[in-house]
Amino acid sequence: MIKFSLKLLEKKYLLFFCYIFFLFITIFIFSYLMSVEHHDTVDDFGNLRIFNVNNAFGRYIESILVLNEPKVTFVGMDFYFSMRPVLPYFLIFVFENISTNYYIILLIKNVPIGALIFFIIKNYNKNYNNFFIAACLILIFYNPHNIHTMYDIGSEEAFLNYLMICLFFFIFGDYKYKSLFVGITLSLIFFTKESMFILTSLIPVAYFFLEKKHNKYLPLIMIIVSNLVWGSYHFTKQNYFPIGPKGSAKNALNLANVYHKDFNSTYPRVSPDIYFKNTVELIKKKDIKGEKELMNILINQSLIFLKENPYEVIKGVFKKVYVITLSPFKDTRPRLEDSNPIRYSNFPNKIIFNLSLIFLFINIFNKRRSFSKKKIDFYYLIILITYFVPYIIGFVYPRHCTAMYTLAHLYVFLNMVQFNKFNINKLIKKNLKS
Repeated sequence: MIKFSLKLLEKKYLLFFCYIFFLFITIFIFSYLMSVEHHDTVDDFGNLRIFNVNNAFGRYIESILVLNEPKVTFVGMDFYFSMRPVLPYFLIFVFENISTNYYIILLIKNVPIGALIFFIIKNYNKNYNNFFIAACLILIFYNPHNIHTMYDIGSEEAFLNYLMICLFFFIFGDYKYKSLFVGITLSLIFFTKESMFILTSLIPVAYFFLEKKHNKYLPLIMIIVSNLVWGSYHFTKQNYFPIGPKGSAKNALNLANVYHKDFNSTYPRVSPDIYFKNTVELIKKKDIKGEKELMNILINQSLIFLKENPYEVIKGVFKKVYVITLSPFKDTRPRLEDSNPIRYSNFPNKIIFNLSLIFLFINIFNKRRSFSKKKIDFYYLIILITYFVPYIIGFVYPRHCTAMYTLAHLYVFLNMVQFNKFNINKLIKKNLKS
């Protein structure tokens, strides 16, 4: 049976068509469930209510389409450089030019990038067969919470998770235009979510020192250009160049929700969003007029709390690490009295994630392991640190971690391939013998 399955996998295009069929079916199921549960987002005819998209993106899109001004009104103020363009402008383009149907929008978003991931994996190593592709795809798509996050259109993770998978394979794989692909992916990540500034800044630096390719500087140049384009655009509009920690007032708002005396008494049971009311009161009290002014005040306020309450801050860090590594519960709840049930898909995610940390620790400190083999470990470590630092500083829930949980599965699998655990190389190598 195993040999038959392996030979079936080797048939040209069969695996790809099965995979695309899987995407169509699972996206349809996801679309149906979302339509039933979220009438505020999808109407009775299956059309997207684009102005009601989650996480303030709907309001941002409404401002673009109605007022012709890219801004979002939040806590009583207008924010101009706190929303990155990938998600909202994708939705606007599809909604206005192709279809308003929710299922069609999901297909347009997920099928092309899903197909791209197939071919990225296919070209990862010319010596690996379709069983390797199938194993990677299963690891990416088997977990309901992970694919729910990827299929969705209401959060940056819906694009970010795909992009992190692409980055993972591009960095480790043997591609003809590897540096160009890494640079493009990092630029897209930069324009997807503001908290990825650290990751998109440090990965190109690590790439420059760890790679030997003559064009290894290309990702660094592309990310510098991305920063200049983003900053220059807003400088011409608001006379302010957003970059780094002060690149988004949204980050400052999240910090304000974390660095105060009540945070540890409610997190992670309740969303820190309940503390936005404190920022609204602060704006009224100090008569704050602009996004830049509010951002400076909130960052300084958070730094003061950090200096004066180090124990509370450290306690909060441990809570965030608990959420990332151990917590079995769903993301959050809006009120203390609301239930917060267990999400069972958290168990495989966190087991594999913690296993990947064990593999990483062993590999890094293994003196007999060559530098060329350790490169995957160094990259994985840098990706983990740069991805999670903004969340450790701010706050984190499992949906924020799904990209890293997926990469953990792939990292563990590649370790199994490298060490030939369970004779796995017999399965993934081309030219299988009958």
